[in-house]
Amino acid sequence: MFGFHSSQSKNAIKKNRALAEGLKEGTNFAFKHMSPEEDGRRSFLKAPLIQKIVNTMWFTNKHDDGVMFHDYFKPFPYPALALVLTAIECCIDEWVTGTRTDIPFTIQEYRGVYESHLKCLHAFEDATKLYNILPGICTRLYEVGRIHSGAGPVSAPIEITLSARVIAAAIKEHEEGTTTEDESD
Repeated sequence: MFGFHSSQSKNAIKKNRALAEGLKEGTNFAFKHMSPEEDGRRSFLKAPLIQKIVNTMWFTNKHDDGVMFHDYFKPFPYPALALVLTAIECCIDEWVTGTRTDIPFTIQEYRGVYESHLKCLHAFEDATKLYNILPGICTRLYEVGRIHSGAGPVSAPIEITLSARVIAAAIKEHEEGTTTEDESD
């Protein structure tokens, strides 16, 4: 995804190492438009890989968790987003030496990274609260995921109501003792 190359050449290893370091620098991997300079980075949390992971993990089809438990996934939860960022960082860490090395994605290895990403998300939300940026990004992650799943929009629950006359008639029937008997007998 980021352009790492499996090779034993010194040049490829050097490029892979530099790429991994550049992606991790300032969470560059989370930007749609990455740049070595902070001022050049644009579209934080809009890297296509983030949506791709969200779709794969929670919105594969209309029976997946993101669709079935929409009350928990709309907007997309910050802890889940922090988990996505942590998983991406783990994948980048596999290339940090220049050659891919399998690194287990475990709580022991990545708890601190996860907590750091979650803290960063909350700081970003606090700093942009007036503009509602992070909730907007998370709502979009949910909506695009839902479309990806093939599920239709969440519809409002159908509200069934009874008129006051129907309720009064039911009360009258109850008082007369005619609510459970078959009147044709």
